[in-house]
Amino acid sequence: MHRILCEIGSFSVYSYGVCVAAAFLISTLLIRRDCVRSGLPFDKVLDCLLWILVGGLIGGRLLFVCTDLKYYLQFPMRIFAIRDGGMAFHGGLAAGTAAAAIVCRRKEMSFAETSDIIAPYIALGQAVGRVGCFLNGCCYGKVVRSGFGVTFPGEVSMRLPVQAYAALGLAVMYLALLRVRGAKLFSGSTILLYLVMYSIFRFFIEFLRGDNPSVAFGMTLPQVISASMFTVSVILFTVLFAVKRVKR
Repeated sequence: MHRILCEIGSFSVYSYGVCVAAAFLISTLLIRRDCVRSGLPFDKVLDCLLWILVGGLIGGRLLFVCTDLKYYLQFPMRIFAIRDGGMAFHGGLAAGTAAAAIVCRRKEMSFAETSDIIAPYIALGQAVGRVGCFLNGCCYGKVVRSGFGVTFPGEVSMRLPVQAYAALGLAVMYLALLRVRGAKLFSGSTILLYLVMYSIFRFFIEFLRGDNPSVAFGMTLPQVISASMFTVSVILFTVLFAVKRVKR
């Protein structure tokens, strides 16, 4: 765990923030390459990415704050301490998607095609971000008494390195989505498959997490959201795939 990478005078550089910035930069460079290959205007896509980043940060932070609202009402200034970590991905995904839809409409771009270009890099960005979680010590796993585990500073018990598992799984998802996108099943297929794959992955990896309490039927909030996201995404994918086949 290396929460602070370095200090420049009185300014601390946090590992989580560096990983988020690296994830965005790497993904943007790779998306630029894909835009050149596919003929999409990168300047418009870049505008979309910037608003996705802003929306994602705001939405992710808001959902995280809502999960511990009592604490943040007591210490409201801590709401803005995003350098320390504390983001809920589903909130960021929802707000980022809304931002992308608005920008695509204003720029007269296809939301489905733009989403398909971006989809694999959401998974890649998450993979890099989970490295930041591991360095920051957040999104930690359950306590284990034996086997493979890590001991974070200030703790005596070992925990499952679930952040590392998530980073590896998301990296594999990124590679799989690149292959799926190449198949061009229909416009919007890649982003829908990302939502299906991620919802399944997140639902089951939650069983290894040690930081999220159950909220309904023994499930955590991310599991409830993932189950809902899976259902909606599968229905949309099935309908659109059937429509594509009929048109053929």
